[in-house]
Amino acid sequence: MKAKTELFLYRLLWLADKPMRPTYRNIEESFEGWAYRNGLLSQIDRLEAQGFLECREDPGTGERLHRLTEAGRRAAIGGRDPEESWKLKWDGKWRLFLFDIPESERSRRRKLTRALAAARCGCLQGSVWISAVAPPELEGLIAEEDEECGKLLLLLGDSKGRRVDRRMVETAWNFDVINDYYRALEIVLDGFSEVANAGTRERLDRWTAEERVAWQTVLAADPLLPRELLPITYLGRKVWKRRKKILADAARLSASLSAE
Repeated sequence: MKAKTELFLYRLLWLADKPMRPTYRNIEESFEGWAYRNGLLSQIDRLEAQGFLECREDPGTGERLHRLTEAGRRAAIGGRDPEESWKLKWDGKWRLFLFDIPESERSRRRKLTRALAAARCGCLQGSVWISAVAPPELEGLIAEEDEECGKLLLLLGDSKGRRVDRRMVETAWNFDVINDYYRALEIVLDGFSEVANAGTRERLDRWTAEERVAWQTVLAADPLLPRELLPITYLGRKVWKRRKKILADAARLSASLSAE
């Protein structure tokens, strides 16, 4: 999905407090004006076809009304729901991914490690990666590797107790870096007060894009482990709670600017 389309869904989720009305009759209003100026209005039918938006007709005016589907909501928050992940009851089993690929096949090694990192698996050591859940995005890769002489193995390992689990988490993921990303996000969130004081659509647009990038950076690094596995120093849940409040304020600001 293109970055501009992702930002469109993101704004629709957080900054639109009423159904979007993508009609030329009100094209200069509120959210639709932003969509039109950024060349997104023509993509609405495509987003419907992809299952990100659903449409119904207003019986009073005959205009089309749109809202995000669950798939659209998930795409708008970056593909992963933090609260859903933190609330997940862990089954007490670690997924261990092991591969044995010689240095002469470096491109294949890089492909595997990049895929594992992209799925937010943690690296215990060079060729041993772990995850607390089964990442669905790795299913195809496991099947592909299995067809090629089983170079990538998936094993299940039982928890050996809270102390061992904590040590595995601290080894596999760098939560110092993850917390730094959350602190960087907090700095962006701090900047919203100035945006609110300025009270202009342009400032809100710039802040929204900046906040979106900061959040995507967090999501790329944070495995969003079940709550019982999170380090004591983890900042994610605290920052997420604050982020939700500030984005609600941003939604109200957007609504007030639209009414002017």
